[in-house]
Amino acid sequence: MTDTHPSSGSNPDPDTDWNALPEAEFRAHLRRFIDENCPQHLRYVRRRLPPADTLPWYHALAAAGLIAPGWPRIHGGMELSPGRHLVFIEEMDAAGTPWLHDSGVRNLGLAIIAHGTDAQKQRYLPAIHAGDQIWCQGYSEPGAGSDLASLRCAGEIDGDRLTINGQKIWTTSGQHANHMFMLLRTERGTTAHRGITFALVDMATPGITVRPIYNLNDEADFCEVFFDDVTISTDCILGQPHDGWNVARSVLGFERIWAGSPRRARHALGELEAIVAQSGLSGDAVWQDRLVQAEFDTLDAQDLYRTFAELITSDGQVGTEVSALKIFSTETFQRISEWTLEAAGAEGALATDLDSDARSAQPLYTFFESRAPTIFSGTNEIHRNILARRALGLGREDKA
Repeated sequence: MTDTHPSSGSNPDPDTDWNALPEAEFRAHLRRFIDENCPQHLRYVRRRLPPADTLPWYHALAAAGLIAPGWPRIHGGMELSPGRHLVFIEEMDAAGTPWLHDSGVRNLGLAIIAHGTDAQKQRYLPAIHAGDQIWCQGYSEPGAGSDLASLRCAGEIDGDRLTINGQKIWTTSGQHANHMFMLLRTERGTTAHRGITFALVDMATPGITVRPIYNLNDEADFCEVFFDDVTISTDCILGQPHDGWNVARSVLGFERIWAGSPRRARHALGELEAIVAQSGLSGDAVWQDRLVQAEFDTLDAQDLYRTFAELITSDGQVGTEVSALKIFSTETFQRISEWTLEAAGAEGALATDLDSDARSAQPLYTFFESRAPTIFSGTNEIHRNILARRALGLGREDKA
C-alpha cells in the first residue's frame, strides 16, 4: 500500500492511506484545501444552501478524493478510521464549510456497497461520488414516522416491473434531489418488518409529485412526495424483494450515527461561549457551571460518536445501543441552544446576527434548528422505547 503525502490542491494517489499521515499533517492538508477551494460566501451559513450553490465545493472535494470519508478506497473513499473521521469533521466544522446535499454519500453509498449487486455498484457509486446524483430519503409517511414498520406506501411487483403508489413526507432536500431511496410495502399480511422492499427511484420517473414544506425559519427544507402509478424496473431493488428491512436497518444505523454527530453541539458550544462573553456573564458562577457542563457534554458526545463509528468499522453495523448516541447528542445540542438564547437576553429574540462577524451567533436560529434533531431519524421517545425493550429487556420487542 502506498503511503503518499498529498500536496495542497493535488489529486492524491487512490492508494493514499490517510490514516497513516500524522494527525497534524492531515489537519494541515485539510485546512490548505479548504482555504483554496471553499469560497468565503459559503462559510458559516446556517441553512442548507441549494445544490447550485454548493456543487462546486462538492466537486472540488470529490476531485481531491475527500468527499466520502467513510467509503472504502476501492470505491473512491478515504476509508478513515473513526478517530481520523472525527478530525475530518472538526476541521470542516471549524472552517464553516457548508452543509451538502450528500445523503447519497453519508447513508446510501455504504448500503449499496454492503447490499448492492455489482451492476448497482457500477451504476450508482461513481455518480454519487461525482455529485451527479443527489439523493433524498423516502422513509416517513403521514401514518408512519418513527414506527417505520407501519408504512403503507405500496409497491406491486409484476415480473420485472415495480409499480409504486402512495406518499412520503418530511423528505429532506426532496425538491432538489434527482433520486430517492425508499421503503415500500410489497407484501401484506406478514409480520411488521417482513414484506418491505428497499427501492432506488429516479425522481424524473412519470407520476412523481413533490411539494415543499416550510419550517420554523420559513425555509423549504422538507417536502411531501406523492407517487401515482410510478413504474420502475426491479433492477432498482436494493437487496432482496420483501426483505428491505435488513437494508433499511443498515441505513438507519449510518443515519443515526450521523444524527448523533457532535458537529451541531460543537457549533452551539462555540456560540454559547461567544454570547456569554459578549453579555458580560463570564464571571457569573451559574454561567461558568453551564459552560463547563456544555463542554463536558460535548466531549462525551464526541467519545460516544467515536465508539459507534468504531463498531461500524469493525463489525459493519451497530446495534440498538446507537439510540443512546442519538438521544445524548441531540439533547445536548438542544440544551446548549436554550442556554444560548437565555444568555442573549432580549437580543436573542432577533432572527439576525448579534454582530457583524462572519462567525457571529444567531441564537434564535440555533434554537429553532435544535428542535428538529430530536425528532428526525426517529423521535427520542421512540429511541428510549427501543433501548428499554432491546437493551434492558423491558416490555415487548415486536414493534421496534
